[in-house]
Amino acid sequence: MPVPAPRTGAAYLRGVAGSSGTDVWAVGYQITRSGANKTVIEHYDGTAWKIVPSPNPASLAGYLSAVAAIAMTDAWTVGHYLDNSGVYRTLVEHWDGTSWMIVSSPNAGNGDNALNGIAAASSNDIWAVGYQSSAPGAASSTLVLHFHGTSWTIVPSPNPGGLTSSLAGVVAMADGRIWAAGFYYDGTQGRTLLLHGDTSGFETVPGEDFPGEGNLLNGIAASGSGDIFAAGYHYPNGTTDYQGLIEHYDGTQWRRVSSAQGTSYTYLSGITAQPGGAAWAVGNTLAATIAESVCEIQVTEAGFIPEAASGGLGETAGWTIIGSSSHRLVDASGMQLFDSGSRASGSSFQFTFDSAGTYPVIDRTAHATSTVAVPVDLPETGTTGVPLTVTWSAASPSEGFLFDVQIQTPSNPSFRNWRVGQTDVSATFVPPAEGAYAFRARLRDSATGKFSKWSPSAVVTVENP
Repeated sequence: MPVPAPRTGAAYLRGVAGSSGTDVWAVGYQITRSGANKTVIEHYDGTAWKIVPSPNPASLAGYLSAVAAIAMTDAWTVGHYLDNSGVYRTLVEHWDGTSWMIVSSPNAGNGDNALNGIAAASSNDIWAVGYQSSAPGAASSTLVLHFHGTSWTIVPSPNPGGLTSSLAGVVAMADGRIWAAGFYYDGTQGRTLLLHGDTSGFETVPGEDFPGEGNLLNGIAASGSGDIFAAGYHYPNGTTDYQGLIEHYDGTQWRRVSSAQGTSYTYLSGITAQPGGAAWAVGNTLAATIAESVCEIQVTEAGFIPEAASGGLGETAGWTIIGSSSHRLVDASGMQLFDSGSRASGSSFQFTFDSAGTYPVIDRTAHATSTVAVPVDLPETGTTGVPLTVTWSAASPSEGFLFDVQIQTPSNPSFRNWRVGQTDVSATFVPPAEGAYAFRARLRDSATGKFSKWSPSAVVTVENP
């Protein structure tokens, strides 16, 4: 969507949150023509974005990193600014329905302090996290602030490893407990940092890092106390070849789940969770922004959990190996699309399903079976006589592979061939009459005759103009 930019120079948005679809805030900072950095706040009212004036301390540098929207008349944003001694200090601002105002916030130590994330359980129960240092130039450690309705106070938080640590994101749970995510340095490599606690203090909870590599978390989100996701990246020591890292908490422990990987660089910067165990992570590769749908499938000695999964065209399915033994996941259609090889407990495997179909999966170790269903993509509604686009693959087929597409019309309840032996990924269809039209597709190996099962039906409802 079009977003206005300040006239004075470059601008960057770093956080977004809303209390409703017509009350959304985005925050960040701008670089003025004089070289100073100033806060930027924008608001969406359901129609358009506009810049809202935001206060700045008397400083050459002010930054906003995150925002929490509670109601139309109650929102908070956090960040940091540069004081007169050249040290960063915490910055907190509040929206009361009329204007944004700076609110006093504490700092720990005499060195740099900054806030990176914020979460609100209610208007009188708000949390912010970041880092602090005891003196200028000293190593950073975790910083947790709490607003109890009157003022902000520091809540004790651990600094594992005794060296550098920092928090990037926080979520407030309905049970009053808080989760925060970031990283710490153990003297050899970066490690994920996950904190759990409340106003009495926090404890460190172990994540599942890539061994022998650097690991860091940039964001955390929850759909329930037993369903929490965190996202960031991992990298071989001594390199910046970042690869996506996603971890999931099931109410008992944190485990890595699959993440779509770039060829040389994939950086995940934020994540949000939805009810039912799904999540969306965002970030970038060297060439493009990315948005990744996360919905893990667990592989156990007793079978797959869930037994059947679904996804969209071009989405990556992820399997996480849990339990005590290794497992091997193989495409059971006979098309030899993938073979994970033996995967040890705690590891994962991923495969991108570009094309519509229902793909059978077998665990060669436990002899359990599962399916991944990918429907055709088409609009939900249409108009008679007006072309609509039916898409059955996100990418052209590999050499020797073809697409078959079938249609079901209001006048014929049986599916019949519509496009057979296609290498095109989509086609237009002009509905001749009103009613419900259904489409399904499959991927076929022309050399062996093997194919996926038909995809789930995708339906478009057509009305007269």
